[in-house]
Amino acid sequence: MSPLVKVPYEILWLIVQYLDLEDTHALSLSCKSLQFLFHEPNIAKTILESKAPNTLEARQARTSRRYATELRRITKRREAISSVSPYLVALVAHAESWIYENGVLCHIKDRQLRILDLHNSQCTEIKIDIRRLLDQAIEESHGFTKYKFQPLYYSHGVVSCLYTHRKTAQASWLVVFDVLKGRILTTRSLNSTLKIFVRNTEKFLCYGVFVPTSRDGYRRWNLGGYDIANDKWLEQKMELPEFIGSDIGSTIAFEIFDGSLYGVSNQTSLEAEEEYWLSYYTCFRISLAQDGFGAIEHASRRHMWRRWHFEGPIDDRWTFLRIFRDEASSKLRVVESRKEWLARSSSAMRTYYTTDIVFDDGGATRMPSANDEFLDYILLATRTKTSQPDLMRAPPRNPHMVHPGDDGSELLMFTLMKSPVRCYHPSCQTFVDLVDDPPASDSGARRIRIRGGARRRWTPGEREERSRSGAAETEESHNTLIKMSGFHNTLDEITNIYKSEDVLLWPPEQSPSETNPTLEALHEVMNPTGCFGSIRGVWDERSMVYSIEETGGLHALVFVSFDPSIYLKGVKQYHDSPKVGEASGGIRGSPFLGASLPCGGKGKSKDRASGNWRPTPEPDTACSMDGSTASPEPASSTGSTPWQKVIPAMYQRMPSGFQFAL
Repeated sequence: MSPLVKVPYEILWLIVQYLDLEDTHALSLSCKSLQFLFHEPNIAKTILESKAPNTLEARQARTSRRYATELRRITKRREAISSVSPYLVALVAHAESWIYENGVLCHIKDRQLRILDLHNSQCTEIKIDIRRLLDQAIEESHGFTKYKFQPLYYSHGVVSCLYTHRKTAQASWLVVFDVLKGRILTTRSLNSTLKIFVRNTEKFLCYGVFVPTSRDGYRRWNLGGYDIANDKWLEQKMELPEFIGSDIGSTIAFEIFDGSLYGVSNQTSLEAEEEYWLSYYTCFRISLAQDGFGAIEHASRRHMWRRWHFEGPIDDRWTFLRIFRDEASSKLRVVESRKEWLARSSSAMRTYYTTDIVFDDGGATRMPSANDEFLDYILLATRTKTSQPDLMRAPPRNPHMVHPGDDGSELLMFTLMKSPVRCYHPSCQTFVDLVDDPPASDSGARRIRIRGGARRRWTPGEREERSRSGAAETEESHNTLIKMSGFHNTLDEITNIYKSEDVLLWPPEQSPSETNPTLEALHEVMNPTGCFGSIRGVWDERSMVYSIEETGGLHALVFVSFDPSIYLKGVKQYHDSPKVGEASGGIRGSPFLGASLPCGGKGKSKDRASGNWRPTPEPDTACSMDGSTASPEPASSTGSTPWQKVIPAMYQRMPSGFQFAL
């Protein structure tokens, strides 16, 4: 029996507050007497509010008061991502165009826009008759049968779309409507739609376009705003003169947090080559209010260091950039994935960097004092490219904010064309890719699978064994060149703190001795019949939607969920025979929650390969299965809105998918 079992309840409650969520979960599994840590409401509330306050689960727990249920839900979600073991995979729609924002899928087919709340397991969707909507919203659209209508963004029940037609010249409008109230909010004629983006809250909407300026001919971002609460457009427009970057999600990112629009860019110059060796993120925020945009505030440059160019060249095609709020600390952060050839290495490595967004003195840029060590790095950054590399130093990195991925030295790497969707989940320190991995028997066939790799802290026993075996010294020697490149001791610190788990692929391979028809059906869900075109995907902290182009121009949309509470009505439970379950390393009824097999190579993980490590296969559902608590009933359900009505979700008419929770 663990000595902690004899500790008074109050003392154990205090101890738990000093553990992170993963350690607390491990403690609860150490013996049966401690399982109450994830079931006792008061302790569960303490853990949830202190370790993961900025999560969907925490927000729902504050409303439902089901803290223990939501705490277990977070743990299962993170375990499912780390083990590359989804709880649900389903074909949900066929569409001409689509977006997936804030857990809601908006897709267009046959001049109808359908809106489906997947995060809340809705079995119905809102159907918008686009022609009727345009007749009411835009008078100039009357009589046009050839036009383009494209969804741009969804949040808080507000949908933003772009309408374009051509007569003598092209004309475009931004169309904004509220599907929960069944009301058209506003339209806006646009002179330019290049790189257009929209972000909104329940009170304010902001859009941006990439337009040329008269000063130097370069394009700059131009912002416009709409006050939803007071139903008026801001007369003021905002230009971002110093904000460089044009590819949203790759070189630039925009999001709204706490009533302000935040933007971050990984570029600092309009020129093809930057002058200095030290690279920073450019970050700003603008407050959004009914009286107009606030002043532009710039993040402190000293905290937004990005990289030292001497670290090696970058393949920019692999880069993705995103702003997010950390689930534990609630801090705003930037995550960037870069593929780099560190220290002139012959093989490239994908590394995931996380950086805090810090505004000093109300957003003013603050330079270091004369005795500040950071001043050395800034002075060295002003050297030209003829400077001696051995004289250069880069600011130290936080090893907890740098996650080196695999570099192809042990495993087969996928090309960019074979890796159409690439994700990173900071909450569980896991990278997840959607890859095209053809079977060995037919190298020309397409087979979509999920590929991922996680890291975790070394256990005390592993650390001691590693020290005795001399692995630390071997790794230190291996990283000598990387240390010279500007990483300093970061790589050594990372390998001393974290153990990288084996890279996994899901679904598993078919057994060579016996074909499993259910596994074959699962692969068909991941790879819809007749789909051989381009692949595009969107991901968030708990799910992914990807599309594959079909013959004829439509796209098959596949939904992948790592959240155990998401349940789609009509999607069948995965069942397997005991024989096949044993062969694949899983358990009967849920063989793939732990059957993600290593991709090959050295050091296979016995725990995860054998199925002993898996998410708990129980659907701790935070909302009703029919999604009745998901969102307010749309006004169109009463028939008061001629262009909108509620219909059964498209996925119910084409049941194709599997649920893996028991």
